[in-house]
Amino acid sequence: MYGGSREPPLYNLKPPLLVVGDNIYLMTLVEILCAIIVIFGIIVLAIWLIWRPNKVYFHVADASLAKFDFSPSTNTLDYDLNLSFDIRNSNEKLGVHFDFIEAKTTFHHRRFATTNLESFYQEPRNTTTLHPVIKGQSAVEWGSSEKSDYEDEKKNGAFDIYTLFSMRIRLKSGWITTGKLKFLVGCSLKVPLKSDKISSSTFERTKCITLPDWTKS
Repeated sequence: MYGGSREPPLYNLKPPLLVVGDNIYLMTLVEILCAIIVIFGIIVLAIWLIWRPNKVYFHVADASLAKFDFSPSTNTLDYDLNLSFDIRNSNEKLGVHFDFIEAKTTFHHRRFATTNLESFYQEPRNTTTLHPVIKGQSAVEWGSSEKSDYEDEKKNGAFDIYTLFSMRIRLKSGWITTGKLKFLVGCSLKVPLKSDKISSSTFERTKCITLPDWTKS
């Protein structure tokens, strides 16, 4: 009425933006995360320097077939495969829990046997020899190629056998045990048929290769 200034309505007032406070909060969070990552990296490095993990080596020391008879009329295979499978833990401070071992055995990519082996714990710097029992009778679906290979190899007194081991392990050092690790071990073998008394074939110690296992548990 008299030209005096008016106060702005209360509903037009806005609280000040807390930009500085928000930035400080984000910077603190980033610093904490970085510190956690650095500490975790130092712990992992320290554990590696203490344990210095080495490879676990796999070999088939000996293999022979007491029986490997295919019947074309029934498409069945009678087999008796003997293996000496060596597992060498070369680590000085790491033991290995072998929780699961499964062997799948094939002839020219055609599987004829699946065998489960017993679980065990292996001490550091130790070699364990397994003797899986791969024996039985299986129905097989062989084409002309597999049948021809079978006849040729039977005449030569030795068969091309491939055994794939599927493994689940845990590493142990003192009171610390890791989670489960899974991988495959493939062994390509030339196995003599011992039932053939005139065969002069002998088995050569074979190194197996380690492969990643991408299958779901």
